[in-house]
Amino acid sequence: MPPTTNGRGRPRLESTDQRIFEAARELLRSKGPAAVNIDSVAAHSGVARTTIYRRYRGRDELMHAILEHLIDPAPLAPDLEVSEKLRWVMDQISDILENRLGPGATAAIIADSDPEFTAAVRSRLAIRLNALADLMSIDIKAGRLQAQTDPDTVLGILVGAYLAEVLRFGSPRKGWMERATALLAPAVVKN
Repeated sequence: MPPTTNGRGRPRLESTDQRIFEAARELLRSKGPAAVNIDSVAAHSGVARTTIYRRYRGRDELMHAILEHLIDPAPLAPDLEVSEKLRWVMDQISDILENRLGPGATAAIIADSDPEFTAAVRSRLAIRLNALADLMSIDIKAGRLQAQTDPDTVLGILVGAYLAEVLRFGSPRKGWMERATALLAPAVVKN
């Protein structure tokens, strides 16, 4: 990757930026937000603390950068049948909780062990989950979902079911997402 510069001193190497980011992300995913600080990121990445401080003024700025990258707006839903779209929504939830936040951050949110972190994640998640709720609202208006369907309740059921499955078995069992969405679909899909 070509070096970047902030206008002063030596050019910044994207590989160094990537090492810092990956170390911070891995610490967050595996151990939660309490494990992410400049010292731990330096030790985990092999990048000097001074180098990290040149890029981030402190932990708060580093955490903000991580969250900006980890929780982006929801992608556009593919053109699918409603039952398949429910599975797609479940895949989005899985991606957020498993791949992006990871068990350490998810546990910290549930326990509210770092209220500032929890609030930051919730505000970013709200944007993504609201986009998914809006997709369901479109399906309600188009007559593909029952009129009494509450998108926020459906999302809550999907998130809650996913978390319960992970709590019970460590990760979703093979075919569980298909079974869960097949169970929910008849309750919301308009016949």
